[in-house]
Amino acid sequence: MNSPAQPNVFLVTGNDPASIEAEATAIIAREAGPDPDPFRLDVYREREGADRAELLRQAIRSLLSPPFLGNRKTVWLKDFSGFDCESEKAQPKEPEALALRELTVRISAGVPADIVLVLSGPGADPAKPLANACKAWGQLLVRDRPSRRDRQWRGAMRQRIEERAAEKGVRLAPEVVDYLVESLGTDTAAIQGEIEKLICYVGGPERPIRIEDAEQVCCGRGEELPWALSNALGGREVAESLRAISVLLGPGGDEGQAARSLLGQSARYFRELLQVKVFMFEHGVRSAAALGGEVQRLTAEQRQACLEDGQGAAVANAYRAKALAGAAGNYAGHELIEAVRAIHDAYLKCLTSGTPEREALEEVVIRIASPAAVPSGRR
Repeated sequence: MNSPAQPNVFLVTGNDPASIEAEATAIIAREAGPDPDPFRLDVYREREGADRAELLRQAIRSLLSPPFLGNRKTVWLKDFSGFDCESEKAQPKEPEALALRELTVRISAGVPADIVLVLSGPGADPAKPLANACKAWGQLLVRDRPSRRDRQWRGAMRQRIEERAAEKGVRLAPEVVDYLVESLGTDTAAIQGEIEKLICYVGGPERPIRIEDAEQVCCGRGEELPWALSNALGGREVAESLRAISVLLGPGGDEGQAARSLLGQSARYFRELLQVKVFMFEHGVRSAAALGGEVQRLTAEQRQACLEDGQGAAVANAYRAKALAGAAGNYAGHELIEAVRAIHDAYLKCLTSGTPEREALEEVVIRIASPAAVPSGRR
């Protein structure tokens, strides 16, 4: 069988369930229509306690059945969590592994042109036979959740937000998108809900959404996010900083590792505050409100020079730079330098003296954020 002119096999996978579902839903809407005829769409959705082998067999039987009355048919294996049975650790003779191999063979032989097959769920390996078969006859779409360890995570989140907004018929201004990025962090599952709240607040998708609207209704989940500590430190709020630590180092997980991660994040945050403060001094910017205009006036060459000079935090993202500038104003320049040194020393203290990481984190937070922590003669 020759490959169809238009792709009719789609595998949507990755480690971001919210983005996987959104992408798969968009494909279904495109291929089967926004309100599909039940005779043209067969959905096989995995639910708790379901027999995954039987679910696969049902999807295979649907593939082998011609469309009703000659219409084009879409088969959707939805929210499937058994793609990992292709892994080396899986038992190759387990029923679901056998069923998945049968599905792979069917796809490799070619899905009839009058049938569209959509497979969605986390954990499919792009290097395994199923993904290769889907790529040969259609598309493999990997949707991974942005990682805060990746410098480009904000760009990835910005793209996800713009995609979800476009699906709702909404065009968000860049400053609104930036605000949502800072508000949500990497919580892709919250994007759709926040956009729907904004649409309701302004009175419809055709109405403009301002930054003031986003600030009014999109609070994010700061108490659950690691940068809740950075926000509190930026405001020199000792009690709020300690509360954030208590929430972030709550029950479950490796407290020591989490505390070390927060130390590293805090060090990066104070380096960014210092970068913004240096930029403002060198460019004569007197307030956080004026920073955005100054950054916009930079030429491409000047912007690149700032990046090479270690001032990336000031020019990379206008909304974040403004927030950083506001926080930087709460610290003298030497305090920011001292904060980075203090955090570095606290980290080494954990490694060399056996001091509990949480204790070291709380001590350095109190030392940095307290207005009385630095002798007045050094301001």
